[in-house]
Amino acid sequence: MSHERKRYESLRQWIFATICSVNDTRSIGRPPGPHDDTLSKLLPSALRLFLEEGGAALTPTRLHQESGVSRATIYRNWPEPADLIEIMLQFATAAPEQGHQPTGDMRADLQRAMEHLLFRFEHRPARAFFGACLEYGRQSARVSDAAEAFVAGILDPFRIALVAAVEAGEVQGPVDDLVYELTGPPILRHVILGETLTADEGAAMVDRFVDAHTR
Repeated sequence: MSHERKRYESLRQWIFATICSVNDTRSIGRPPGPHDDTLSKLLPSALRLFLEEGGAALTPTRLHQESGVSRATIYRNWPEPADLIEIMLQFATAAPEQGHQPTGDMRADLQRAMEHLLFRFEHRPARAFFGACLEYGRQSARVSDAAEAFVAGILDPFRIALVAAVEAGEVQGPVDDLVYELTGPPILRHVILGETLTADEGAAMVDRFVDAHTR
């Protein structure tokens, strides 16, 4: 199986594991709305259209054609692309995992955070969601809030490790500046330049960062 095919299959499995298992739309901050089954039916089609054609494809007509959900239901609940993009961003937002709690070894903690970031780049539609943050965050306050949480979910493992390192006196400087210094290059290369970063490249970025700040 080719690399691209494996990546597509991993993404497809994530779509159905994460989005098709909707149990309570209110758990992601949505007000009471259509039955969960409707959202479960609509979101996989919405995400596929979004990834393949962009947010402009999320019209009631296209969504009805792809999902079978009635146009009236879509018009009533999600009349604008931003309405569904907000929900997708919320599903794509990852809370820091227990494994990202600091261990006292800054280099190891940052290496683990980088591995997590590269996994998201490889197996989640991070580039498309970053684009949605930029395009639709200016149009909708709700999307802007969801985009902020999405980005925070990506950066928080680094922030957690660096807060602990600053408190321990291992490094100095504003934590956010340190986070952006380390994560800026891989995000730029993946999101803007469309490059695929290897685990060795990620590890080297962490090593250079730690060495530069602990001399």
